[in-house]
Amino acid sequence: MKILKKVGFFRELSYGNADGESIFKFVHKGDNYNIDKVSNYLKKGVVLMISPQITEDILSDERKKIGTLCIQTDGIWAWPSDLTYYTLNYNILLPSEFIEYMANNNWIIKNDIDIFSLAF
Repeated sequence: MKILKKVGFFRELSYGNADGESIFKFVHKGDNYNIDKVSNYLKKGVVLMISPQITEDILSDERKKIGTLCIQTDGIWAWPSDLTYYTLNYNILLPSEFIEYMANNNWIIKNDIDIFSLAF
């Protein structure tokens, strides 16, 4: 089994890593130039898991509903589905290693990902 690298599981999120980094550290620090490419890449991730949980915007006072929580992957990285929302609306800074990986793959996720060979 291949162990996926995790991104976007901020400690403030109900499903986040309690020992992880704070989302507040990354707000409005992302790459403005590639924001559309990054968000499109995230949106097209293969669904690895689906949860009945509805995610909310933890950065707004209104706590707007974002959608059903899914874990998505590109076969190397795994991220929560609401990372697309946070990237588009708050320009969240993502790890440079992840950005480089996306760019090196021309912002395209492969079609032949075997999710049964991946460990989350």
